[in-house]
Amino acid sequence: MKEIKKKSLTTKEVTNFLLFNPDFLSKNPEILNSIEVIHETGGAVSLIQRQVEILRENYNSTTNNLLDLLSIAKTNEEIFSQTKELILDLIGADSIVEIAEKIEFVFEKQFNATKCRLVFFKEHKDIPKGRFKDAKLSHENFGDKYNAQDIYCGPITEKQATFLFGKRTKIIECAMVPLRSSEFPGLIAIGSNIEGKYNAEKDTLFLDFIAEVTNKLIEKFNQ
Repeated sequence: MKEIKKKSLTTKEVTNFLLFNPDFLSKNPEILNSIEVIHETGGAVSLIQRQVEILRENYNSTTNNLLDLLSIAKTNEEIFSQTKELILDLIGADSIVEIAEKIEFVFEKQFNATKCRLVFFKEHKDIPKGRFKDAKLSHENFGDKYNAQDIYCGPITEKQATFLFGKRTKIIECAMVPLRSSEFPGLIAIGSNIEGKYNAEKDTLFLDFIAEVTNKLIEKFNQ
Protein backbone atom coordinates (compact mmCIF):
# COMPACT_ATOMS: atom_id res chain seq x y z
CA MET A 1 0.00 0.00 0.00
CA LYS A 2 1.36 3.32 -1.06
CA GLU A 3 2.15 5.61 1.88
CA ILE A 4 0.53 9.02 1.68
CA LYS A 5 3.07 11.73 2.33
CA LYS A 6 1.83 14.37 4.75
CA LYS A 7 2.18 17.95 3.57
CA SER A 8 3.68 20.42 6.02
CA LEU A 9 1.91 23.73 6.39
CA THR A 10 3.90 26.86 5.73
CA THR A 11 4.02 29.78 8.14
CA LYS A 12 2.04 31.86 5.66
CA GLU A 13 -0.69 29.25 5.44
CA VAL A 14 -1.00 29.05 9.22
CA THR A 15 -1.07 32.84 9.45
CA ASN A 16 -3.77 33.13 6.79
CA PHE A 17 -5.84 30.43 8.46
CA LEU A 18 -5.76 32.22 11.82
CA LEU A 19 -6.52 35.56 10.20
CA PHE A 20 -9.58 34.15 8.44
CA ASN A 21 -10.62 32.19 11.52
CA PRO A 22 -10.08 34.60 14.44
CA ASP A 23 -12.26 32.47 16.75
CA PHE A 24 -10.22 29.30 16.21
CA LEU A 25 -8.16 29.60 19.39
CA SER A 26 -11.14 30.58 21.50
CA LYS A 27 -12.97 27.47 20.28
CA ASN A 28 -9.91 25.36 21.00
CA PRO A 29 -8.55 26.72 24.30
CA GLU A 30 -6.42 23.65 24.93
CA ILE A 31 -4.14 24.81 22.13
CA LEU A 32 -3.40 28.10 23.89
CA ASN A 33 -1.95 26.31 26.90
CA SER A 34 0.39 24.26 24.76
CA ILE A 35 1.76 27.10 22.64
CA GLU A 36 5.06 28.52 23.86
CA VAL A 37 6.65 31.82 22.89
CA ILE A 38 10.36 32.49 23.20
CA HIS A 39 10.79 35.46 25.52
CA GLU A 40 13.41 38.16 24.98
CA THR A 41 15.34 36.77 27.93
CA GLY A 42 15.65 33.43 26.14
CA GLY A 43 13.13 31.48 28.23
CA ALA A 44 9.87 30.06 26.96
CA VAL A 45 6.52 31.34 28.18
CA SER A 46 2.97 30.39 27.29
CA LEU A 47 1.09 32.41 24.71
CA ILE A 48 -1.35 33.59 27.36
CA GLN A 49 1.53 34.77 29.56
CA ARG A 50 3.00 36.61 26.63
CA GLN A 51 -0.35 38.25 25.88
CA VAL A 52 -0.60 39.39 29.48
CA GLU A 53 2.90 40.86 29.26
CA ILE A 54 2.04 42.71 26.04
CA LEU A 55 -1.13 44.10 27.60
CA ARG A 56 0.86 45.24 30.62
CA GLU A 57 3.48 46.88 28.39
CA ASN A 58 0.77 48.63 26.36
CA TYR A 59 -0.90 49.81 29.56
CA ASN A 60 2.36 51.21 30.91
CA SER A 61 3.10 52.91 27.58
CA THR A 62 -0.39 54.43 27.42
CA THR A 63 -0.13 55.60 31.02
CA ASN A 64 3.25 57.23 30.38
CA ASN A 65 1.93 58.94 27.23
CA LEU A 66 -1.07 60.24 29.17
CA LEU A 67 1.18 61.59 31.92
CA ASP A 68 3.33 63.30 29.28
CA LEU A 69 0.24 64.90 27.72
CA LEU A 70 -0.98 66.09 31.12
CA SER A 71 2.45 67.58 31.83
CA ILE A 72 2.45 69.39 28.47
CA ALA A 73 -1.09 70.66 29.08
CA LYS A 74 -0.10 71.98 32.51
CA THR A 75 2.95 73.74 31.04
CA ASN A 76 0.87 75.28 28.25
CA GLU A 77 -1.69 76.46 30.79
CA GLU A 78 1.05 78.18 32.80
CA ILE A 79 2.49 79.77 29.64
CA PHE A 80 -0.97 80.98 28.60
CA SER A 81 -1.60 82.48 32.04
CA GLN A 82 1.75 84.28 32.08
CA THR A 83 1.26 85.48 28.50
CA LYS A 84 -2.19 86.84 29.34
CA GLU A 85 -0.80 88.74 32.32
CA LEU A 86 2.00 90.17 30.18
CA ILE A 87 -0.38 91.32 27.44
CA LEU A 88 -2.71 93.01 29.90
CA ASP A 89 0.29 94.71 31.49
CA LEU A 90 1.61 95.89 28.11
CA ILE A 91 -1.73 97.43 27.18
CA GLY A 92 -1.33 99.84 30.09
CA ALA A 93 2.21 100.89 29.10
CA ASP A 94 2.74 104.61 28.42
CA SER A 95 5.85 104.35 26.23
CA ILE A 96 7.98 102.03 24.11
CA VAL A 97 10.58 102.15 26.87
CA GLU A 98 8.03 100.81 29.34
CA ILE A 99 6.94 98.12 26.87
CA ALA A 100 10.54 96.99 26.48
CA GLU A 101 11.11 96.95 30.23
CA LYS A 102 7.99 94.90 30.89
CA ILE A 103 8.74 92.32 28.18
CA GLU A 104 12.35 91.90 29.24
CA PHE A 105 11.43 91.60 32.90
CA VAL A 106 8.74 88.97 32.32
CA PHE A 107 10.89 86.80 30.07
CA GLU A 108 13.82 86.89 32.45
CA LYS A 109 11.90 86.51 35.71
CA GLN A 110 8.84 84.44 34.77
CA PHE A 111 9.80 82.59 31.58
CA ASN A 112 13.29 81.92 32.97
CA ALA A 113 15.27 83.36 30.06
CA THR A 114 18.89 84.16 30.81
CA LYS A 115 18.61 87.46 28.92
CA CYS A 116 15.92 89.25 26.95
CA ARG A 117 16.40 92.36 24.84
CA LEU A 118 14.19 94.36 22.50
CA VAL A 119 16.35 95.43 19.58
CA PHE A 120 15.34 98.01 16.96
CA PHE A 121 16.86 98.43 13.50
CA LYS A 122 15.66 101.98 12.90
CA GLU A 123 16.63 104.96 15.03
CA HIS A 124 13.77 106.75 16.74
CA LYS A 125 13.55 109.12 19.65
CA ASP A 126 11.04 106.89 21.46
CA ILE A 127 13.01 103.63 21.57
CA PRO A 128 14.98 102.68 24.69
CA LYS A 129 18.54 103.92 24.99
CA GLY A 130 21.14 101.52 23.67
CA ARG A 131 18.59 99.33 21.88
CA PHE A 132 19.26 100.52 18.35
CA LYS A 133 21.26 98.11 16.21
CA ASP A 134 22.35 99.17 12.75
CA ALA A 135 20.50 97.03 10.19
CA LYS A 136 23.64 96.38 8.12
CA LEU A 137 25.70 95.34 11.15
CA SER A 138 22.83 93.19 12.37
CA HIS A 139 22.67 91.39 9.04
CA GLU A 140 26.42 90.81 9.13
CA ASN A 141 26.21 89.38 12.65
CA PHE A 142 23.16 87.15 12.54
CA GLY A 143 21.66 87.47 9.06
CA ASP A 144 22.25 83.78 8.50
CA LYS A 145 19.61 83.03 11.14
CA TYR A 146 17.20 85.96 10.96
CA ASN A 147 14.97 86.87 8.02
CA ALA A 148 12.60 89.42 9.63
CA GLN A 149 9.60 87.16 8.98
CA ASP A 150 10.08 83.87 10.78
CA ILE A 151 10.93 83.14 14.39
CA TYR A 152 14.38 81.60 14.78
CA CYS A 153 15.03 79.19 17.64
CA GLY A 154 18.40 77.56 17.96
CA PRO A 155 22.09 77.95 18.75
CA ILE A 156 24.00 81.19 18.30
CA THR A 157 27.70 81.94 18.33
CA GLU A 158 29.53 83.82 21.05
CA LYS A 159 29.94 86.76 18.67
CA GLN A 160 26.20 86.85 17.95
CA ALA A 161 25.37 86.60 21.65
CA THR A 162 27.70 89.49 22.45
CA PHE A 163 26.18 91.61 19.68
CA LEU A 164 22.64 91.04 20.94
CA PHE A 165 23.04 90.86 24.70
CA GLY A 166 26.43 92.31 25.57
CA LYS A 167 29.58 90.72 26.93
CA ARG A 168 29.89 87.85 29.42
CA THR A 169 26.35 86.56 28.92
CA LYS A 170 27.33 82.97 28.04
CA ILE A 171 24.23 82.70 25.85
CA ILE A 172 24.32 79.58 23.66
CA GLU A 173 20.74 79.48 22.32
CA CYS A 174 18.33 82.18 21.31
CA ALA A 175 14.81 82.84 20.10
CA MET A 176 14.69 85.78 17.69
CA VAL A 177 11.12 87.00 17.34
CA PRO A 178 10.55 89.57 14.55
CA LEU A 179 8.81 92.86 15.24
CA ARG A 180 7.21 93.45 11.84
CA SER A 181 6.58 97.17 12.25
CA SER A 182 7.36 99.54 9.39
CA GLU A 183 8.27 102.37 11.78
CA PHE A 184 9.82 100.28 14.56
CA PRO A 185 11.31 97.20 12.88
CA GLY A 186 13.29 95.00 15.20
CA LEU A 187 13.11 91.82 17.22
CA ILE A 188 12.63 90.37 20.66
CA ALA A 189 15.82 88.47 21.43
CA ILE A 190 15.43 85.83 24.14
CA GLY A 191 18.64 84.07 25.14
CA SER A 192 19.47 81.07 27.27
CA ASN A 193 22.68 79.52 28.58
CA ILE A 194 20.92 76.14 28.80
CA GLU A 195 21.10 73.83 25.80
CA GLY A 196 17.70 72.76 24.45
CA LYS A 197 15.63 75.61 25.88
CA TYR A 198 15.21 77.37 22.55
CA ASN A 199 15.66 74.76 19.85
CA ALA A 200 13.87 74.29 16.53
CA GLU A 201 11.40 71.82 18.04
CA LYS A 202 9.89 74.33 20.44
CA ASP A 203 6.38 75.65 19.86
CA THR A 204 6.59 79.36 19.01
CA LEU A 205 2.88 80.18 18.88
CA PHE A 206 2.84 82.23 22.09
CA LEU A 207 6.01 84.10 21.03
CA ASP A 208 4.41 85.07 17.74
CA PHE A 209 1.31 86.23 19.60
CA ILE A 210 3.33 88.42 21.97
CA ALA A 211 5.19 89.92 18.99
CA GLU A 212 1.93 90.74 17.19
CA VAL A 213 0.51 92.51 20.22
CA THR A 214 3.82 94.35 20.77
CA ASN A 215 3.76 95.54 17.14
CA LYS A 216 0.30 97.01 17.56
CA LEU A 217 1.15 98.70 20.82
CA ILE A 218 4.43 100.32 19.75
CA GLU A 219 2.93 101.60 16.49
CA LYS A 220 0.36 103.63 18.40
CA PHE A 221 3.22 105.84 19.70
CA ASN A 222 3.94 106.94 16.12
CA GLN A 223 0.41 108.17 15.49
